[in-house]
Amino acid sequence: MSRLRDGFWCAAIVSAACLLAADVWAETANRIVAFVNDDIITTGEVAGEVERFIDEHGGSAPADQQAAIQQAILRRLVEERLILQEARRAGVAVESSEVSGRLDEMRSRFDSEEAFQAWLSDSGLTEEQLKDEVREQLLAQRVVSQQVRSTVTVSPQEVAKVLGERPELAKAGDRVRISHVLIRVNEERSEVSAQQMIESMLAQLSSGADFSVLARRYSEDPNAGEGGELTWMAQGELMPELDEVAFSLKPGEVSKPIRTRLGFHLIRLEERRASTSLSLMEANHAVYQQLYQQKFEQAFQRWMERLRSQAYIRVTEPS
Repeated sequence: MSRLRDGFWCAAIVSAACLLAADVWAETANRIVAFVNDDIITTGEVAGEVERFIDEHGGSAPADQQAAIQQAILRRLVEERLILQEARRAGVAVESSEVSGRLDEMRSRFDSEEAFQAWLSDSGLTEEQLKDEVREQLLAQRVVSQQVRSTVTVSPQEVAKVLGERPELAKAGDRVRISHVLIRVNEERSEVSAQQMIESMLAQLSSGADFSVLARRYSEDPNAGEGGELTWMAQGELMPELDEVAFSLKPGEVSKPIRTRLGFHLIRLEERRASTSLSLMEANHAVYQQLYQQKFEQAFQRWMERLRSQAYIRVTEPS
């Protein structure tokens, strides 16, 4: 199965007891390391993902960081299997024209076809493999839309209640639209490893990598599938650590790594709007978007928990 890279890395599935040494992964490429319902994940698949990740982030990694990368990738692959299995079970389909459209969009981000082909080569992908990845990404987005986004509702009464309690929201100060990457610190990934991963991404961005591509591949935030892009935010609506940085950036500028209780973040300022008074319609829309995002993140976490609880997942250890 090709890499989904849609960023659905959200929850810790795999026990820390299953960390595998790098030499074992390399020597036993066909060993099954995880069963996910009727699917399997092999050491070769994980080793290939680890190699690609390291190549994209400087070409080397300390042994302790490599073990953490292996564990994070295995956890991601398990969740990808669950999401794609649910898409197949639900009969979700993606047309070839949709895949072609997404590929054209990706191509348009490069200065030339030669630059696009060079990126493919550097990523260790053929165009057919990329098509497979894009198809899986679209399947994942579609099943999330059908089974999660469609369940999220925000009533006019909820919006009115928030505006009644916070009338300052109708008198907008500066607002920002940002893109965001999150690498979590948890039981399977130490603070040092998470920081090394986020700093590697920052280095890649400094070398010209596309922020939205990295977000889709590696971010563990629910908005990873949208390239990490968030809706317009007023000051005070983001986590305090992110809020301060977001409103200090210039459009197009990427932050340094930011530590919060969740892990390490990178944010890029896409656009800023100066202070202005909002119309009632604009205020309603801004509050609606904020409430919708909060509810979506909660619903997505519950959905993933349900998929995990209903699945047969077994992670094996090397003999």
